[in-house]
Amino acid sequence: MSQECSIVEDLLPLYNKRALQAATIQFVEQHLANCEHCRQLATSKQLTSYHLPMKRTISFFHIIFIVLSFMFAINSSLLGNQKSFVVSYAIFGCLTYFFYKNIWIVFTISSVPVFVWAIINNINNPLYITNYSFTEIGALLIGAGYIALLHTIFALIGAAFAILLRRFTKISF
Repeated sequence: MSQECSIVEDLLPLYNKRALQAATIQFVEQHLANCEHCRQLATSKQLTSYHLPMKRTISFFHIIFIVLSFMFAINSSLLGNQKSFVVSYAIFGCLTYFFYKNIWIVFTISSVPVFVWAIINNINNPLYITNYSFTEIGALLIGAGYIALLHTIFALIGAAFAILLRRFTKISF
């Protein structure tokens, strides 16, 4: 097995998913035309069920986006008569999608911090909680969910804009 075989073996999962650039596809196909071992490997069931592992660690940039989300949650609120959250969350959603290229991460980063902040901000507010009953706690959770949903909708609109921008301009961020 040559060094070229090792390279092609590493590229085969991406080749099968059509996730390679044209020049790399051509390289793999030329190699497969001349190498029986790699051709058999390319058609084996072991390779077709192979999944690329995802890194599940929190990086410095994850923390920055989460902190930014908390800052947006603190500084912009629908209940505080500030309409700036509409624009700020749309921009935040757009930038988050450009960075992660994953709509679920945009959803999580834009909703969870707002939900947590709404609970923290209102748990000691006598207008919302007086005797910590299940009804009051339930109402607090529903209200926090509603506020998080509103903020998340605008983040998802920003992410949709980023998706369209990437698709139509072929921008690769």
